Amino acid sequence: MSANLRTRAALAAGIMLGGMTMLSPGVALSQSANPNNITGRWNAVANNSTGSLNITQSANGSISGNFLGIPLQGYYIPSSRRLVFVRFANGIPIQFYSGWISNNGLGLGGQFNVWNLPNGAAGGVDYNFSATKVSDFPN
Repeated sequence: MSANLRTRAALAAGIMLGGMTMLSPGVALSQSANPNNITGRWNAVANNSTGSLNITQSANGSISGNFLGIPLQGYYIPSSRRLVFVRFANGIPIQFYSGWISNNGLGLGGQFNVWNLPNGAAGGVDYNFSATKVSDFPN
């Protein structure tokens, strides 16, 4: 499967999951959820790992937070709904995430590249990820 096809599949899964979130009982989201501000807590799946993705977005589009307890930093561009971030371990970047936020701002999908393997990502190590927003608050 090509990287482009994997990216599209992950995006479709993220959008689909975002739509299902609106139907789930007990979801703590404001009525104004939209793709302009992605601050919040997200339930995420990245390869075989699942857990919380916590994002805080600043006015200039930079984002910070953590995924599975590992710090992240990146950027979000609301006009294109494009999201990129890097996860860090001991100050060293270990994974690069690239994706898109769904039209309604409740889902995301994309791919990530692993940099912390013995030969780096020389073998083209990349995986899909997706997430569904579950709260407007990052923690």
